[in-house]
Amino acid sequence: MKEYLDVLDDAAFGAASEVEPKFTSHSDPASQWTAARKGPAFFSYSTNYLIDTDHSVIVDVEGTQLIRQAEVGSVRTMLDRIKVQHGIDPERLIADSAYGSGPMLGWLVGRDIKPHIPVLDKAGRTDGTWSPHRL
Repeated sequence: MKEYLDVLDDAAFGAASEVEPKFTSHSDPASQWTAARKGPAFFSYSTNYLIDTDHSVIVDVEGTQLIRQAEVGSVRTMLDRIKVQHGIDPERLIADSAYGSGPMLGWLVGRDIKPHIPVLDKAGRTDGTWSPHRL
């Protein structure tokens, strides 16, 4: 039980965001309340896959909460894990704009991984928030 509750403080779950969730599942507090499918809300996870596109093989999987910060962090975890466990160090990473933040792109370039990711641009917003846009 202690080990399970400790996971809630991992970067993929509770520590991924400082925002207090509106609802918490009593049977599975690591899950997150979502209405992502534009229908009735439910508790769920995000499943993040790292795929070798040259060979059409899933090389790693990381479960996280359904929030961008946790999903983006899972890429770092998976890339570190496949390097240690399998000696795989990809030349490039293909992802959607959720992964196009400056810190994430800088981290990839620092590891000599070419990002094929649309860049997040918040320059057009005037309300203090950001929105993903392609440059």
